[in-house]
Amino acid sequence: MSGSQVTGWLLVLGAVAFGTGAGNPRLLRAWTAQEEVFLTIVARHPRAWLVTNLLFIVGTVLTVTGVALLPDVVPAGWPRQLAIAGATAFALAGSLWLVSLVYRLAVQPTVARGFAQTGATDPWVATLDRLSGGLFQAFIAIAFAGLAAIGVATTAGGPIPALMGWGAAAVSVLFIGILVAVGDLPPFAVYLVSLALGIALLSNQ
Repeated sequence: MSGSQVTGWLLVLGAVAFGTGAGNPRLLRAWTAQEEVFLTIVARHPRAWLVTNLLFIVGTVLTVTGVALLPDVVPAGWPRQLAIAGATAFALAGSLWLVSLVYRLAVQPTVARGFAQTGATDPWVATLDRLSGGLFQAFIAIAFAGLAAIGVATTAGGPIPALMGWGAAAVSVLFIGILVAVGDLPPFAVYLVSLALGIALLSNQ
């Protein structure tokens, strides 16, 4: 298996792992629910919450690793330097997202159990939720900035078609604009772009 194939499979499997976690039928309502409903769902399905967030972590680690290898598939010179900058940004974004996911694993189940018992949450929970939300938004913005840079870099040559590279860059910039405009974006949007790059790598061997 060539290096570009390894990179492609890492990107594809990362997106699949994340999508499998996000599609857990016991938790689907939680992603768009109000806080009270969200906590109730988490309290009722602690094992599903654990498995889903572990899949998120696995998917993120696989994707960050795959993105870190993308500079190797673009030509040397400015394209590779731009791709390295993009991969570095994506690694930073992934680190912020992993911290937020650890918070989800370590804190939110306890908060959910307490809410199920008392119907209330402690004041400190709101502060931690805001911090976790800030990490999540930073992840989205920085990850898409990194993917946009990598998309442009791939247009200079290599196994990823230039049209795909420009498309990845344009979609990434568009999603950053949506995040700024509405203040939120589902995390799977990030994995859709990395998935497209992975499929492009595997399709051009």
